[in-house]
Amino acid sequence: MSYLARPRIGFFGTDAMVNPSTANNENIVHLLDYDRVQVLNPPVVEGATLPVMDDAAYREWMTSLVVYADPDTAATPNPNWQSGMPGYWNYWGDHLATFGNAQATSVWVDDQPVTRAARDPLLNAFVAFNARIVDVNPADSYGTQFVAAGFRIIGPDRDGELTELVRGVPTTSYTRWLNFFRPGGAGSFQAVIPNSTLAFVDPERAPDSDGLRALREGVADGGGLLLRWCFYGMRTSFDQMTMYDKFQRGERAMNPKIGRVVGTVGVWNGTDMISAPVGRALHQPGPPYFPADGGAPRAVTRMRVKTHEDVERVDIPGTALNALSASSTNAELVGPAMAYIDENRVVLDLGTTFPEVGGGDFSKIEFDGGVFLELLYEVGGQQRRTMIGLVDYEQGPYETYGGVVEFDFSPRSEIGQHIHDGVLQLRAWVDHRPVLLLREIGTVQVATDDQAVYLDMVPDGPGQRAKGTAALQLFRKGEPTTEPETLTVQVWRDVQTPGRVNSVNPLVLTATSLGEEKVGEFTVRVPAGGRVDVPIEVDAPACYKLRYLPPDTHADPDNPAWAVEYFSTVRALPYDDYSDIPDDQLTFDLVYREVFSYYALLYPIMGTIIPWGPANTPHDPNRVTHFAGLMLDVIDESRRGTALEMPITRELSAGKRALVRRWCRKELKI
Repeated sequence: MSYLARPRIGFFGTDAMVNPSTANNENIVHLLDYDRVQVLNPPVVEGATLPVMDDAAYREWMTSLVVYADPDTAATPNPNWQSGMPGYWNYWGDHLATFGNAQATSVWVDDQPVTRAARDPLLNAFVAFNARIVDVNPADSYGTQFVAAGFRIIGPDRDGELTELVRGVPTTSYTRWLNFFRPGGAGSFQAVIPNSTLAFVDPERAPDSDGLRALREGVADGGGLLLRWCFYGMRTSFDQMTMYDKFQRGERAMNPKIGRVVGTVGVWNGTDMISAPVGRALHQPGPPYFPADGGAPRAVTRMRVKTHEDVERVDIPGTALNALSASSTNAELVGPAMAYIDENRVVLDLGTTFPEVGGGDFSKIEFDGGVFLELLYEVGGQQRRTMIGLVDYEQGPYETYGGVVEFDFSPRSEIGQHIHDGVLQLRAWVDHRPVLLLREIGTVQVATDDQAVYLDMVPDGPGQRAKGTAALQLFRKGEPTTEPETLTVQVWRDVQTPGRVNSVNPLVLTATSLGEEKVGEFTVRVPAGGRVDVPIEVDAPACYKLRYLPPDTHADPDNPAWAVEYFSTVRALPYDDYSDIPDDQLTFDLVYREVFSYYALLYPIMGTIIPWGPANTPHDPNRVTHFAGLMLDVIDESRRGTALEMPITRELSAGKRALVRRWCRKELKI
């Protein structure tokens, strides 16, 4: 196992950025049919029919003001009325994601981590990451992926000149372990940079760095580098009213979220999971991994966060989510942790575990008596508990060491003799008594690198069907399962519910909301060794989740806690058949109506490059044909799953892809 093993470096930055386009987030007005990948014109509200708009008017409407109330307050005596735009907070986003100016803050090679550049010139090197942020379902909080374009470690060479010490292309990473109690929410991600794309600076130019040498030697015997990180404290620079003013002045303004990133770079052995952290998982001592024991459920199971707007509501006074957050104890705010046993060392991943205090103060919540890691084990039928060590979880060490804490132990000690069969726990002293924060789970862990699966509907008898698979690996205590297991798989479908209108002119309404319904359930027999391909089969285009429930789970079968449970997201794209359209009817107007207009309305940044309209924006059909060769290249199957694939949002069905390909080839006369 290579997860969190030495050598590794820690890094930290304060200006990480994500810049998604938010017109497709569906947080205010129901304007998008996700299932069929179509803009709704007119937008849909209950209680009235809005007017149909031409494309130019639709673009202007996206940056107009709408008065709306959150669904959870709309029926109360004092609805939380607010102003916003249908295009939400970043209509002109370009989907770029970076680590900003993140720098290496620690080097872990020998006994003690190095944190001073005088001891290793790799310290303070820039850790650069460039990716596209893509949501499987743009309205959902649990399907975010980063499709990477490049990774760099940039620092001084042997002569002190800045150079690329390491470069490569990471694999796609996916949302794990969301903690909505942290300011702006926080999520953990993991990718690998395989040796096939990895390059180190020439040895004769390399600085005299133990850390760099250790990474180079490690990948020579392994499969590449492992990159794990956490985004947190991500905030927009401007509120929606400020963005509205900018749009009224004619600005094409972007409004990315800027915040913090903390993480590590280590060695990947070439066989471990690529995107899923695997170790000994610690969770809150209640459902879904422990029985409720008759007590109140922990906050993680009560926190119903579904949409991106829900994430914002945690910080909005007067909303149900804000009230839940404010009334929860510090112990209920703690997120999952992962432990990894590296020889005679316990390595603890606290990337999304401990929230910060509110009000924008980046310091951790306090436990007056401290937090400690302990081991439960049995000797002669008697249960014992031994403290492994105090957990230095405060903000300073968190940022310096990449969210990782280590504890050494002697193999001859009781800890060393029982570390592999014992149970790890995190406790805190609160009001002079120990409170259990997290406990190592005994249930089967389900890991998959098929976290985002895209399928196309195809004709199937009188109807349609899409089929695929998701490869799973099952673990216990971080090791592959050795006995056959039966896994329950639930199929959940996202369902958008339009808000109800109060007034059409001006437009006042209850915001649209995203829910889900269970549409299927089956079991899969997993053989010893824990590997299985789970079949995916759906009969309608939509956004789905496959929820994986181990046999010994304590999860609520009808109320998923997606932030901490195991699942894959699935998007089944519609069957779009244009094969009966002859070439002489294959015009720009047809392709614009069927394909380009969708992106012209929802992703206006694309129109700054390709002038496909609408008429009151850069609109030059003749010039669009000059991009036919480029479009033919970026929609090619060889670009699938890369940062060079277009569209960035990965929602072009096979039929529409074929239509655009035919049109491009016609214009290129090939």
